[in-house]
Amino acid sequence: MSGRSPMPRLRWLMRTLRTPRRPQSLTVLALLTAVAGLLLWRASTMDNYGQNLALNLGTDIVGVVVTVFVIGPLISRAQEGRVREHTRLDYEWFAAQVYGSTSNVKVLDTFSNLFGPQFSERLFRGVRSATASGTRVQILLLDPDSLAVILRGRELGEQSADIRRDIMRNLRTLDEFARRLDATSRQLLEVRLCATSPGVTLYRWDERCLVSFLTVGRLSGEGVQLEVAVRSPLGTFVEQRFDELWQQGKPMERFTHLPVTLVDATDGRREFTCRFVFLEDRLYVAAPDLVTYLARRRLDQLSAYSAALDATGAHEVIVVDDESELHRRLIHHFGEKYDAHAAAFVELRPSTVLVTE
Repeated sequence: MSGRSPMPRLRWLMRTLRTPRRPQSLTVLALLTAVAGLLLWRASTMDNYGQNLALNLGTDIVGVVVTVFVIGPLISRAQEGRVREHTRLDYEWFAAQVYGSTSNVKVLDTFSNLFGPQFSERLFRGVRSATASGTRVQILLLDPDSLAVILRGRELGEQSADIRRDIMRNLRTLDEFARRLDATSRQLLEVRLCATSPGVTLYRWDERCLVSFLTVGRLSGEGVQLEVAVRSPLGTFVEQRFDELWQQGKPMERFTHLPVTLVDATDGRREFTCRFVFLEDRLYVAAPDLVTYLARRRLDQLSAYSAALDATGAHEVIVVDDESELHRRLIHHFGEKYDAHAAAFVELRPSTVLVTE
């Protein structure tokens, strides 16, 4: 036995007792309780009934203590080193594990069929149930605009644009789902994007996880999945990799929406939340309320600011000609990213001329 405090074991026991049980389990429990009550009632006429009952209950309690604090940890430690192989990633099975999770759920992948139309609703039911019990859900995917997408496309023998579209479909699905959650559950669901290829995939529920590797010529979900304990050597390694990429990742909201502040030299400031695309390293935003605001202002009196931009300071505001080739290209890029249409685009171009309030 280790010298650790029994408190973690008590917390594990309490969490296990709080875990929702299947109706079949509750039926069996009720039946056994009824049988035990009947046997105790039948034995009540025995001589020295109270003493015999106390002796048997005391013996049983000692057995429970030994099982929970001695035998249980030994079995758990033996299971931590056990590796179970799955021939592929069963998304429905994983969604079922998420449904019963009580502490932590993590997903690390380039993109995942888990968020596709075939499996997403089953997964989201599990996420709702998990977050309702206080489970933290962390999802880390590859940044669609990163160079790592190009590298992964070459490994799979596909165009990087195809990988990018798959990631953005995942992000649209996750963004729509997050908006349907209540405030408490939404705080427990976090989606981030990493710009570095992880090299591995991780699908974790509580203290177990599925681990695989990004192979050449095949999606990770189509290969062998290793089911291990999070505290095993392999589980610890992949967890550390996840935590490193998570700290470096950016929230999904920074990829889907951009907060913009427009400052008018003569009329104060206004806050906007815009959808946006990059084209040839230039930033273009699309927001109907922003365009309406610009129609009533002189552009040479305006400057745009955003804390989310790499280039700090003032940006010039330039409306894109809706009959230009640039406008047609922006419509294509915008539709690819958001699966939606935008009528007007505004370029935010870094400027050395500052406009103050």
